[in-house]
Parts: sequence; structure tokens; C-alpha cells
Amino acid sequence: MRFLPATLAKCVPQNSVNLTVKNQFVLIIASFVCVAVDIAATDYFQTLFQLSPTSPLLVASIGASLVILFFAPHSPLAQPWSFVGGQLASALVGVTCALYIPSFALSCASAVSGSILAMLLFRCLHPPGAATALAPVVGSVSGYNFVLVPVALNVFITLLMVIAVNRWCLTHDDSNVSKPATNKTVHQKKRHTKTKYTRKNAKVR
Repeated sequence: MRFLPATLAKCVPQNSVNLTVKNQFVLIIASFVCVAVDIAATDYFQTLFQLSPTSPLLVASIGASLVILFFAPHSPLAQPWSFVGGQLASALVGVTCALYIPSFALSCASAVSGSILAMLLFRCLHPPGAATALAPVVGSVSGYNFVLVPVALNVFITLLMVIAVNRWCLTHDDSNVSKPATNKTVHQKKRHTKTKYTRKNAKVR
């Protein structure tokens, strides 16, 4: 961050993701492919089953989900159940609010808070889910088919592609990447430091 002023540079972390530059580039390309495949698949199924042409081809929150799934894969928010359950539960809550709450403001507020409650109850907290809950309210979705197409279709295609990319497209040579210290590592370091201090005191005596 040499181009930033010294004061501002101190506030910016050196590396916000624990990935090599090569893997970061691969994941950017993978994100592009995922979104394109989601849209193409949804368009195909909408045509095949003659669904409403006004139905969206892509849930916007999938973009946010991709960032979490690709760049923070070890986060509890990025686990498969959190992603799938959070998106689907939120979509159900959002459609219900859109259909049965006439006030736009109250419907939006209920969709967001209701989706958070649902995700907490089902232990599938996934932040982009709250945005998914807003989509049917803002977009005036007319039925629960929104939960299946595009939401469920987008979710399952994205999940399969994320698994495939992580397994076959990334290089797992993390020798140049700093790894977060685990509790076991911290305990070993403390134990080693304590042993050295004890030996040093013994020599002094």
C-alpha cells in the first residue's frame, strides 16, 4: 500500500484474504463463470417449464454469497448448510411477506428481520440471505415458485461449482500464505516459552 498516505496505510491490512495471488485470480474468473452459468441455467428452465418471463434470472445476493464462499471458505457463514438453508429459508420468508403484508415498508422490514430469525432458528446464518428475502418484496414476486426458480436453482448450481473449483482448480500450496494460529499452536508456543524461561532461571541459580 505504498501509494497511500502513511496514516491511512496503517488502517488497511496488508492482505485481507489468506490466498495466493494465483488463487485469487482463479476465483475471480470462477465467480464470472458461476454467475454466467446461473443465468443460462435459469433462463433454460424458465423456458422449459414456461414460467413467467418477468421472473428474475439471478438472485442478486448470489454475488455476495460467492465472495463469502470463495474468499472466506472456512467461515461458519460459508458452510454448505449455512448457504443453502440461509438462502432458501430467507426466500420463503420474503415471498410470504410480499404476498400477505400490504404495506411496502412493513413488508421489507418484516422480510429482513424474519429471515434473520429463520436463519438463527435453523442454524444456517448466511448474511446474503437477508438480501434474498428483500428481493420478492422489492420485485413484486407473485408466487412461491420464486423459491424454486431462480433461488433454489441458483443456490444448488453455485454450490456445485464452488465445490468443483475448490477441489480441482485451486493450487493448495500455501507455503507462501500465512496461516491463522490455532489454539493448539498458541498453547505450544506458550509451553515452549515457559520451558525456555524455566531453563534460563535454572542456569542463573
